[in-house]
Amino acid sequence: MNTAKKVFRYLALILLTVFSMCLLRDILFGQFSFQENRKLETLINEKEYELANIAEENETLKDEIILLKNNDEYVEHIARENLGLIKENEEYIDEEPE
Repeated sequence: MNTAKKVFRYLALILLTVFSMCLLRDILFGQFSFQENRKLETLINEKEYELANIAEENETLKDEIILLKNNDEYVEHIARENLGLIKENEEYIDEEPE
């Protein structure tokens, strides 16, 4: 009976060691390892930075929409600068030499 207890203890010790090694491997190299956690944190920080930039650009565009809706002088400025439109009795002068 004494040898059966020893065999059982050795088997329990071996199973515990194997389980511990598998757990350690997952902690160090698995899907939820420290290295993967750092990669995910870096990705989250990058996406938060992108989101902040997009939110800022969105606010700028909202301000421009308000200007376009409410300010005729701004609309005229945009039409002249971006589209090259001119009023009657005006001449278009190309600023870039050929």
